[in-house]
Amino acid sequence: MSRRSSARRSADSDSGAQSSERMGEDGSSVNYQEIMEEMNDADRDTGERLRRHLQFFFMNPLEKWRVRRQFPYKLALQVLKIVFVTLQLVLFAEMRMSHIDFMEDTNTVMRHKFLKEWNDDRDALQYPPAEGRYSVYDGKGIFEHLAFIVDSYYSLQTDSFASFSYDLQRAPPHTIVSNPPLFVATDFENIPYIEVCVDRINSVTVNNNTYEFDITDVHECLHLNLTAHEVKDIRADYTAVVLAFEKRGVSFKAENALIISKATLNFKLRTIHFSPKSGDQKPECYKISVSIVFDNSRHTGQVHIGLSTVISYVNVCNGRVIKGVGLGIDTLIMAITDIIVLLLCVFSLALCFRALIKAHLLKNKAIDYFENMFKVKMSISDQLDFLNLWYVMIVVNDILIIVGTISKISIEFRDFDNSLFTLTGILLGMGALLVYVGVLRYFGFFNQYNILILTMKKSIPSMLRFMSCAIVLYVGFLIAGWVIIGPYSMKFRTLGESSEALFSLMNGDDMFATFYTINDSNTTIKVFGTIYIYCFVSMFIYVVLSLFIAIIMDAYEVVKVHVSYGMTVIVWFLPEQQKGFNFTTYTRLTYVFRIGVLNSPTTQAQYAPQALLNLGR
Repeated sequence: MSRRSSARRSADSDSGAQSSERMGEDGSSVNYQEIMEEMNDADRDTGERLRRHLQFFFMNPLEKWRVRRQFPYKLALQVLKIVFVTLQLVLFAEMRMSHIDFMEDTNTVMRHKFLKEWNDDRDALQYPPAEGRYSVYDGKGIFEHLAFIVDSYYSLQTDSFASFSYDLQRAPPHTIVSNPPLFVATDFENIPYIEVCVDRINSVTVNNNTYEFDITDVHECLHLNLTAHEVKDIRADYTAVVLAFEKRGVSFKAENALIISKATLNFKLRTIHFSPKSGDQKPECYKISVSIVFDNSRHTGQVHIGLSTVISYVNVCNGRVIKGVGLGIDTLIMAITDIIVLLLCVFSLALCFRALIKAHLLKNKAIDYFENMFKVKMSISDQLDFLNLWYVMIVVNDILIIVGTISKISIEFRDFDNSLFTLTGILLGMGALLVYVGVLRYFGFFNQYNILILTMKKSIPSMLRFMSCAIVLYVGFLIAGWVIIGPYSMKFRTLGESSEALFSLMNGDDMFATFYTINDSNTTIKVFGTIYIYCFVSMFIYVVLSLFIAIIMDAYEVVKVHVSYGMTVIVWFLPEQQKGFNFTTYTRLTYVFRIGVLNSPTTQAQYAPQALLNLGR
């Protein structure tokens, strides 16, 4: 992303004698020095100013400091941005993790509360999983689970050691309470209904040798408003739930196994979150939308049961916290950090945008002068030298961080919004990543530290060409593994899972588990899968990755020897090429002068602002 390396200078002291001419577009040579000597005083003065301006433009911040004693504001801002953006991200992550922990814990409580045989082993993330999917296999299991859900729902406030309450906004209109107390038990007649939705086909008729399926999709929902007597009967005998559902037109008999595809129970609860350990000790009110799904879409006799929750912030939740201290120190630190980050990013954005505009104006001046005075048209590649992609990247990360910080501040006022949290995390995370990458530019000014940047620049074109071939080979293995092994291995069941499994194998991870998870009931597939994995691992680890590393090492060796390439129109125009000035050889397109020359009073006078072009005219 620094200036093109194709314009590197030769360190040979005789280069000036050979570089006084430049080939024009028609094949003729162009001697800029001779042409300038034949100009009138005004045009020659403009040309000299343009030379000096181009030289100063391509200097790095350290050289500009030596010439003008000009403080590198953009460098200082980037360093400060790293410090405060990192602090901002740490504080944001702690606040975010507090809410994520609350949501995960609430989801776990809901599963233990409403799923009959849920245990702690199912809460732990294990691979391969210690147990199969949570399911039932007969009508009795379905009825027992339905009865358990009904019992748990109507005993929510008496059995739960948590601040859960019913969402009374869903109660019948004549029973809605405008501001119900959270911890006061709700009268039975005020408990909201459970919504039951059934997805099924219209009808099925099966005889000995014939069948008739009316596969018209039907989606029905009803309000399960049970009486106190019905709930009492269900608690005493789970079979009472069958009668309660049948009264309302829902049946789970054996003959309905081919008709019903999915049954969903929906209800809403409310809770309040308060964590004394968090910096912001303000209680927050939430609505929990719970969905329990009985999935019979495969019609295999195994009914999968799943519970999901959607936790949303309740805007209307007024109250106050009585305590003896004022504003929390964590809240104060976050507010100050956000303000500082906003100011730094605004200043950085203004400076970089100003630098891009000045570069564009200088490019236009150079194009006009070359075309009018030398009859040479500047190529697109030469013009791109004026576009500093590092500044473009800084502008992008400043915009990301500014928008992310504003979003973060709005979260602190609105307390919680999961989608806004996600957006803020993406904006701040990507902005911080680009901030750190942008600082690499300043390491490129030192030979001892720029090897990573130069190697990446040199190797990226070759790597992209190599990866285009490797990706074709990878996709071939991916499709074959998914289609052939997928039905016999949980790691290849979907295209995405197959890609994840192959990428893990390519990095040498989880090899034995991949062999082990291939079902050995089919000997042909077992043998094919074994050979397939051997071939993939051998091809990608020992061949593809080795060649990939070799490409990078080759670029590293090329960078070390500092190969010199041809120079652009701009470089040929610079006076040091006309006079044989000895440049210090660097592997980047910046025109580096000897320290002694840069520090001289003569040089400082030559590059003073009044000695350069006025870009505003």
